[in-house]
Amino acid sequence: MSHFYTVKCENAADKIASANMNLTARTVVITGASSGIGHATAVEMAQRGANLVLAARRLDRLEAVAAECRFLGVSAKAVAADVTKPEDCRRLIETAGRVDVLVNNAGFANFDSIADAKLDELHEMMNTNYFGAVHCIQAVLPQMLARGEGTIVVLASITGLMGFARMGGYCATKFALIGMTEALRDEVLAKGVRVAMVCPGTTETEFFEKAQRDMMPGASRLLIAVSPERVACAVCNAAEDGRYRRILPLLATTLIRLKEFLPSFTHLLMRRTSAMLERK
Repeated sequence: MSHFYTVKCENAADKIASANMNLTARTVVITGASSGIGHATAVEMAQRGANLVLAARRLDRLEAVAAECRFLGVSAKAVAADVTKPEDCRRLIETAGRVDVLVNNAGFANFDSIADAKLDELHEMMNTNYFGAVHCIQAVLPQMLARGEGTIVVLASITGLMGFARMGGYCATKFALIGMTEALRDEVLAKGVRVAMVCPGTTETEFFEKAQRDMMPGASRLLIAVSPERVACAVCNAAEDGRYRRILPLLATTLIRLKEFLPSFTHLLMRRTSAMLERK
């Protein structure tokens, strides 16, 4: 009896995860929507017919993104919000009303060795990248669980699947984010709520310009940066199909697969390649 019930629940969860959602007229909340991947995701969602509630701290830039989306024929509302504040996240969800899709995208990076990392910056990154997502998820989950329907998409990173030198603080936030997301998925999938992750490598955005990409290990810079539009497409596809994890680009997928099967060798390869590329 117990075995039958377990199998039945797993089959039901699989059906929920594989059922495609049409985004037309759905309400999508996107954090960190004023630039980069968040901006591109808002535009892609609008092109697919979704109505948007966009959040970020920079209201002027956010209003410009909302106007761009409204030009595409959908509703788009800009909400100034700081995801490190739980009350802002609750207000964001209350403003949105019914939320069909939550895209957790807000985040930033500072690249330093662990020895040189500033504690206040480490705390700020964790508060934004990890706790910011937790705050939004806790704000939206009650309504999704009550309906037995909804999708949460988390913008993670390959740095949450493999540690990289001089990126330890940022990696820590993304490892935490991925661990939480995997646990959340197991908790809510059988209850009708889908949880998906998108794990890009570096992207051609202001995000990596601010974080100083040249401080990353040489080997990781061999991963060609992808456009924010390509990541946005992956995010929207994740919202539609609820697939567990997407990694991009292909070279990043290959690297992570190698690390999962041969972790010591992969880290050795990265160290040796970085040392060779950074030799002066």
